[in-house]
Amino acid sequence: MTMLKIWHKITFIYSALTLCAIGLVFGVVWFWMSDYADDLYGSFLEDRADLVAQKDLSHCRGNKVYEIYMRHRTETVPKPVSAQMVLDVDAASSTRKALRRILNEQQIEQLYKEGSVDFRHGENIGVASVYHKPEGNFIVVVMLSSHLGSYLQTHMGYWLMGATLLCLIMVVLVSRLYTQRHIDSLNEAYVRERQFVHHASHELNNPLTAIQGECEIALLKERSTSEYEESLQRIEEETKRMIQTIRQLLYLSSAMNGTDSGDVEQVCWSDFLKQFADNERVKLTIAPDCQQLSVMANPFLLKMAVGNIVRNALKYSKGQVDIAVAHRQVTVSDHGIGIPEKDVRFIAQPFFRASNTRSYQGNGIGMSLAVNILKLYHINLTITSKPGVGTTMTLRRKGH
Repeated sequence: MTMLKIWHKITFIYSALTLCAIGLVFGVVWFWMSDYADDLYGSFLEDRADLVAQKDLSHCRGNKVYEIYMRHRTETVPKPVSAQMVLDVDAASSTRKALRRILNEQQIEQLYKEGSVDFRHGENIGVASVYHKPEGNFIVVVMLSSHLGSYLQTHMGYWLMGATLLCLIMVVLVSRLYTQRHIDSLNEAYVRERQFVHHASHELNNPLTAIQGECEIALLKERSTSEYEESLQRIEEETKRMIQTIRQLLYLSSAMNGTDSGDVEQVCWSDFLKQFADNERVKLTIAPDCQQLSVMANPFLLKMAVGNIVRNALKYSKGQVDIAVAHRQVTVSDHGIGIPEKDVRFIAQPFFRASNTRSYQGNGIGMSLAVNILKLYHINLTITSKPGVGTTMTLRRKGH
């Protein structure tokens, strides 16, 4: 439940941050495009006013043309898309009256003072400019409906909102896949660590309990020298067992973390494996073309890994154990109890023991340690087993 909450929280935070970033970018783009559209309208209106001012405006004296023009536009187009007016500055009364229909007093004063003013009138935007010409002084007013700009801004807003929603969906999906994968691996590591600590404490607790019990029994009453020696021998055995378990746990921890404790050198398999052939139950066979087959590894750790495999083969079988170097690989085969098919995939887990090994002494660290050490040197371990027939373990370096 805790991991599920963390997964949802990470997804939410990641999606929220990404959405804020996308929303900020799209917001900036929308406002920039809005300003750009206004600037484009303003530039167009100024050019339009200049074109009107370049004509002969002598017939516009007294605003007569303005009255005719506006009446014509009103009759033909009830809601004009664009409109233009030419006003005679010298006809001050009628000009101001006309200007008040579209400008406030402050804008009119700005027009007379600065010679130009930008304005909005209803749904229209416009520009009014004063032009001084030989035939007189005129005010040219050009207005343009802002329907197109509003339409573009609205639809651009819809597009940006749609793009934001699409990005949000993609971000949520990607973040869920990403966090789920990493949370799963984190949860797996967490569970593995808990199991490791639990089994390690259990394995260490057994010899400690045996030592404590032996000490308590020995101290209950006075005993003979031989009885004390027997107690001390049992305590020594349990101490050695505990030391071996601790050492294996330390090496297992280093191997699982990918840490190689020691120098790496070229190890020739034919020479290296001879040390395991000292046992009369072990037979070593080396193919002629594999006499020089070697691997880069730490000899001590490699000995620990291969030694655990060979010891397991000897422990769980009564007959001969065959070690063969052939086809650029090393195989260790026995004819013992075998491993149940359902247990083979768990053999590399720390403290795991096959279901048919309950009557054999062990702590389930050896094979896990062997597998993790071999991984350090890029050696794959393949297990082929059949209960009641035997087990074959194949060591082969990756890429070979």
